Amino acid sequence: MGHSRLTRIRHGGRAAPAVALTFDDGPGPDTERILDALARLDARATFFLVGARVAGRERVVARIRAEGHEIGSHSWTHGRLADRPASGWLELVRTSVALWRAGGVAPRYFRPPYAEWSVRLGRAARLARMRMVTWDVDPRDWQTRDPDVITGRVLDATRPGSIVLLHEGDGAPSVRALPAIVTGLRKRGLEPVTLSALLGGSDHTSGAGPA
Repeated sequence: MGHSRLTRIRHGGRAAPAVALTFDDGPGPDTERILDALARLDARATFFLVGARVAGRERVVARIRAEGHEIGSHSWTHGRLADRPASGWLELVRTSVALWRAGGVAPRYFRPPYAEWSVRLGRAARLARMRMVTWDVDPRDWQTRDPDVITGRVLDATRPGSIVLLHEGDGAPSVRALPAIVTGLRKRGLEPVTLSALLGGSDHTSGAGPA
């Protein structure tokens, strides 16, 4: 595994014929378009949600879970937290409460905004019952609106066990790239699964509430 206890997970085991597609920055106007595309493709993904964006979109959060996807935490404000572990812990707990109330979700994984992390923030995440997750494939989908460019970048870099970073927002050009990404991955024998499925754990979408 690409992780240690107090740092961050970058990828899963390289022997597994699977990858994790992850979407940051929701819930927002593009979330349901992504869900529609994933439903047509019969593919699973993980959504790292910002706590402050949950209010008013509780139904979308519930839909993510109901359709077999996983929900992680992307903090409450999407602020820089690496040097503020106490604030990070408070944001994680607040976000977990919002996700639990919206969809019965107690997230297992935390993606630090801007991939800015520290060992102290990792400890804060552990206190909030989460592990930090970054990625090993970044197609820089915020740089281009061309779905072919995004698809090429993903397929060129993805290996068994990869965690792929994608974003919502700006009309979500990654939504238009999804069919080609998923088809291309499957041609290589790689199935898109949730992070928990990739990493071999429960997805923590039921059971005890947040810390």
